[in-house]
Amino acid sequence: MYLITNRNLCSKEKYLNTIVEAAKNKVEYLILREKDLDYRDSEALYLEILQELEKNSTDIKIIVNSSIELYEKYPVYGIHLPYHKFKGMVEDKYKFDKDKAIGLSLHTVEEVVELEDIVEKNDIKIEYITLSHIYETKCKEGLKPRGIELLKKARDITEIKIVALGGILPQNVGEVVNYCDDFAVMSTLFKSDDVKKIIEAYNENIK
Repeated sequence: MYLITNRNLCSKEKYLNTIVEAAKNKVEYLILREKDLDYRDSEALYLEILQELEKNSTDIKIIVNSSIELYEKYPVYGIHLPYHKFKGMVEDKYKFDKDKAIGLSLHTVEEVVELEDIVEKNDIKIEYITLSHIYETKCKEGLKPRGIELLKKARDITEIKIVALGGILPQNVGEVVNYCDDFAVMSTLFKSDDVKKIIEAYNENIK
């Protein structure tokens, strides 16, 4: 499971507690996605999260969203990029750190096809792609979900790890994981009164 952060969903205390509880309950990846923060505030938040994890003797693989500065300065697990930003960086001949993961946000089958070509031509390893949004979600209110069909078609095209995103709940995760490698959540954990219980519900419906 990937947990995507959104500090606007809850209090600061709840935000940090949710991350710690997710780590304790074997959520493997955290995508630090606070797009409205400048670099200095993003850095402060990243360091605060590390401090809380260390204080609670737990750990999680942190992937920073879009922040090249954090990606280059700290030993983060990797970086997550919008597809258009990634393409621009490739065109500019940016040298990605081969020891850090790259994750990308994709939304169409055409993008998956194009990415396969870019990866082959430039010898770049992409660890995972998120495909969204699969179900209706308040984060994309008013936009028609792309559904399971997007996952099915992408699976036929690429061997890159596919992470489903958007409206993934304990009651539908069993269907989702038939057509992808992993899934990502945000509000279901940050708005939950019992993070451990929600994670267990996800895990039970995957079996």
